[in-house]
Amino acid sequence: MTIPKQCKLVRSNSRRFMPSPADEEAHQLSYLQKHIANIISLLADPVEGQGDESSVLSLESFEHIGFLLHFGDKGSDVPSFSQATPFFKNSNPDIPAVLVPASEVHDWLLKKIASAMESISDRISGKENGPSNASGQEAATVVTCEALNKVPSNDRGPCIIEGVSKTSLFKQASDLKGRSVKVANCHDSVIYLLAPLRYATVYGCSDSTIVLGAAGKAVRVEHCERVHVIAATKRICIANCRECVFYLGVNHRPLIVGDNHKLQVAPYNTFYSHLEEHMTEVGIVPTINRWNESLALGAVDPHDSLSHPTGASDKQSESASCVDPNQFTNFLIPNWFVGEALGSTKDNPFPLPDAYMAVQQTSLKNLEETRQSLRETPLEDNRKRELTTAFHMHFKDWLYGIFIESITFYFIYSVGH
Repeated sequence: MTIPKQCKLVRSNSRRFMPSPADEEAHQLSYLQKHIANIISLLADPVEGQGDESSVLSLESFEHIGFLLHFGDKGSDVPSFSQATPFFKNSNPDIPAVLVPASEVHDWLLKKIASAMESISDRISGKENGPSNASGQEAATVVTCEALNKVPSNDRGPCIIEGVSKTSLFKQASDLKGRSVKVANCHDSVIYLLAPLRYATVYGCSDSTIVLGAAGKAVRVEHCERVHVIAATKRICIANCRECVFYLGVNHRPLIVGDNHKLQVAPYNTFYSHLEEHMTEVGIVPTINRWNESLALGAVDPHDSLSHPTGASDKQSESASCVDPNQFTNFLIPNWFVGEALGSTKDNPFPLPDAYMAVQQTSLKNLEETRQSLRETPLEDNRKRELTTAFHMHFKDWLYGIFIESITFYFIYSVGH
């Protein structure tokens, strides 16, 4: 069958085309494979008298690579990154370790990354074509730390929340020991992560609301569709998202990169009792909010298989529009701080812009006028009964929704503890 030249494959808005965890892992490894030489050069020390091309790595410098890579099978507990390599294995901490040529480290890491990528390819092929005979031994010994490091004893790895679907999930400070969190592949859910964090990543989610506490370093949202993200943070990067809304209290300009479509931004719209305490802990300033100063950087990369739509040409990354003040609403967070004293936050710590504040005040005024009008309007008994019945019906629907969500949450929380 011949396909006319003018016909193009169009990527659907469905999450069926969202990159899988294996795709993400392969993409991360491909990036490391491309840039590992530069990473090593930044960590290496030159050797005096042997020219600029001769450099060595110390044990301490090599350990820094462990922030990017995790050596070992998924879920395995490796004492340190260096101890899992032939260069520094069984090194005596009381004796200075030998210096290793940077070229040897580079070649060794390239081989391990290539083996891991081959293993991922076999794994994907096995899912498509049925079980394979691969034993899955050391071919998969190098994987990205962020993607697979779920070792509880390793505080550097993030807490990973993955695969939540059609439910509500709550995490407080005592549940997030590592201070970094990744929410991946969650759908049709409401997720509350009300804690002081360093980094937060939201990846591959759809049709969900995700409320982040105070993220002191940065938040990254990638490959999400129809997601509402509420975040207080110093920095946020949004990449390859579609039809998402971001309610932000952010100290630096939001960065928007990659292939985005129909993004919206709005001022921060919620609070919980410990919010100001958490913001102070991680250094977020509530008087600075640059939510509406988003910066779209660069063009869509046609060679990026994860972010570039099939058949599209190079184009500038799409920026975000502001939510209409008339469409802006506050988000209410239930008081779910189990076993913790209530904090001092009583209201949104980020001041609302005048246009949004005016709409809020108008809404409150209209609500009060409606209440007063109902009190003062003379109604016949049958009209009063009809009005009362209508109110009760809507209230019961609302109460039933809250009840179902609360029951679901407490079930999940009790099972988790």
